[in-house]
Amino acid sequence: MSSRLENTKVAARYAKALFESVQQTGEVDRVHEELRAVSDLLMQVPEMGAFLENPGVPQADKQQFIDEQFGPKVSVWVHRLLKLLVDNHRAGVIVTLVNQFTEFRNQAENSTTAEVITAVELEEELRTRIQKTLESTLGFSRVDLQNRVDPGLLGGAIIKIQDRVIDGSYMGRLEALRKQVETL
Repeated sequence: MSSRLENTKVAARYAKALFESVQQTGEVDRVHEELRAVSDLLMQVPEMGAFLENPGVPQADKQQFIDEQFGPKVSVWVHRLLKLLVDNHRAGVIVTLVNQFTEFRNQAENSTTAEVITAVELEEELRTRIQKTLESTLGFSRVDLQNRVDPGLLGGAIIKIQDRVIDGSYMGRLEALRKQVETL
C-alpha cells in the first residue's frame, strides 16, 4: 500500500473518531475552525511540521511544544488530538485529517465548499449572491465560499465545487468561441 493512501486512511480514522465525538457536544464548527487554523499554520511554517515529525526529537519535547503553542489557543478536543498524533508518530497526517474532518462535517450538514476564482476580490454582496445561487441550484443547505484572486483572469469567474467546474471567465468564453469558429 502506498504511503499516501495509508496516510489518507489513517487520517480518515482519526477524523471520523473526532467528528463523532464532537458532534455529540455541538462543537463541530469550533473544532473545524481550530483544525483549519492548525493546518494553515503547519503549511505556512513547514518547520513546525518537520519538528513534530522528526524521530530524532524526544517525544517529551514535542508534547511540550504542543502544550505551549496550541494548548491555550485551542479546545481540549484539538489539543488532545495533536498530542495523540504526536504520541502515535502520526503528526504528518494533520493536513489530510483536516480535509477528512471537513468531508464528514459537510456530509452531515449537506454542505460543501466552493472555490471562486476571480480577477479581483469579491465584494460581500456578490459573494452572498453567488453563495445563495449555488445553494439553491445545487441543493446544498450551505456552501462555504473561498475566493481566490487570479489577476491573470480578465474578468468573470471560475467556480470549482466538488467535481464540477463552472467556467464563466472571459478567457473561458473566448476559448469556447475559438472552438466554435474552428468547427465552421
